[in-house]
Amino acid sequence: MKLKAFWQVKFFLLFVLCLVFSAGFFLQSSLPDYDLLITKATVVDGTLQPPYQADVAVKGDLIVEVAKKIKGTAKRTINARGLYLTPGFIDLHTHVDRGMYFPENRACLNYLKQGVTTVVVGQCGSSAWPIFEKAEDQIKRWREEGIGPNAALLIGHGTVRRLVMGDENRAPTPVELGRMKELVREAMEQGAYGMSTGLIYLPGRYAKTDEVIELAKVVASYGGIYHTHIRNERDQLLEAVKEAIEIAEKAGVQTHISHFKVMGRKNWGLVRQACELIEKARARDLEITADQYPFRFSSGYPYRSLIPISTWRGEGQERLTNRDIDNIFGHLSDKELIDLYQKTTPYIPFHEHHWQFLRSLSRERLVQYIGRSILSTEYFQGPENPRERMFFYKRLQDPQEAAKIYQEVENYIEELVGAENFIVGVCVEKKYEGRSIREIATMKKQSVGKTAVELEMMGAKCIPLQMSEKDIEYIMEKEWVGTGSDGVAPFYGIGLTHIRSYSTFLHKIKKYVLERKTISLPQAIRSQTALAAEIMGWPDRGRIKKGAKADTIK
Repeated sequence: MKLKAFWQVKFFLLFVLCLVFSAGFFLQSSLPDYDLLITKATVVDGTLQPPYQADVAVKGDLIVEVAKKIKGTAKRTINARGLYLTPGFIDLHTHVDRGMYFPENRACLNYLKQGVTTVVVGQCGSSAWPIFEKAEDQIKRWREEGIGPNAALLIGHGTVRRLVMGDENRAPTPVELGRMKELVREAMEQGAYGMSTGLIYLPGRYAKTDEVIELAKVVASYGGIYHTHIRNERDQLLEAVKEAIEIAEKAGVQTHISHFKVMGRKNWGLVRQACELIEKARARDLEITADQYPFRFSSGYPYRSLIPISTWRGEGQERLTNRDIDNIFGHLSDKELIDLYQKTTPYIPFHEHHWQFLRSLSRERLVQYIGRSILSTEYFQGPENPRERMFFYKRLQDPQEAAKIYQEVENYIEELVGAENFIVGVCVEKKYEGRSIREIATMKKQSVGKTAVELEMMGAKCIPLQMSEKDIEYIMEKEWVGTGSDGVAPFYGIGLTHIRSYSTFLHKIKKYVLERKTISLPQAIRSQTALAAEIMGWPDRGRIKKGAKADTIK
């Protein structure tokens, strides 16, 4: 009996084990092979090879298979017949970090909707840190709270300089330069990909080439990249490009020129010589690249006054100055100033690093920083200001003064871009929208200057087409030029923001691939994906291939 019982127990245990193993096998065999399977897509893979039809399988965050036909099951299957599949677009130059401070903007819908999955921020010498927080704090906050696209951070040279020196127009002392190097080194160690400069803006324009070289050497020591808004994009474009090349060579740093272009009708064509300079430097094995946006007009707010400031001002009229603003706030104590700042700044609650920045400011800098952030002289300029409007109309009553004003305005417009290249975007007289100032002047049978003044006084928003189509296309054809929108993350749909924040990548394909046929579709996609990833040093992004990150769009 004991023997029989032993065998009964043994066979029972064996039966249970068989059930367990068979259940596990059944469960495993019933699990899908992939998380996502995209079938019958027309793939433009980021290289220059022609589009081809393929299935693409994704598991986790990786592409695990690309083949003509993939067998297997997936949690989700997308039939992409008749649709293109490309790597997610990489925007090499954005200012979305400013808007992404606010929770409602962190999704960056205006970028996700045009296929952008990665953005490079901290551009033109300006970054939120190290003034408001440290790099590691911003990275941690974005990881915890979530953002729409992937983001790569650059430390802004102008921000570092302002923290150490304020806006002083001088070279740094050895101690100040050492402090700036420490801040750049700290940012690189905390996750920054490199440094940016805005050599046309304050305080970056006060920096000499040697200062930038010394800081770029720190970036180079970490294998980082130097992005630059060069010192001049007009008549001194060639000198500015030469400076960028000098920094690349003497610092030994990979260098990237942001929104590469030349502005102003008299300067059109200079990009050809600038490209020659860059290509000669590249032939010497210097790592120099660029990006561009595919529009003829610039600036985050693309509209420009038709009347130059000097003409608006006239002679003898008293105006509010920055010194007046400093006097208004100068009688307040430090505590009162900071209390006012806390009531007006969007950067709340204060991070400890923000407090440290405020406490480090001298009395003069504290008054300037807070006073001018609350009250700006710009509020008291232009036709929307009743005082300005009254004085300007009074001057127009004098025939001689009016003739002088009209001529100055016409000279300004012709020198900038020409009346045929100044386009009315928004106007109460809808019949003028989309027309050039020259067209409208012809319609009204009067001078360009008088027409421009009338448009300005009725609040028309006008866009100067500062870049030439030929220059845009010439740059676009270069194999070392990627795509950068120079856009922002606005409160969605609010404000007269440049259209580049909403349509850079798709506009490039629509206009320059499908309509003008300047470049091929594979060239366009490469400039927005694989090339951008190569520039930033990301071998696992920017391509549709096995093992790559599954940042894709269709």
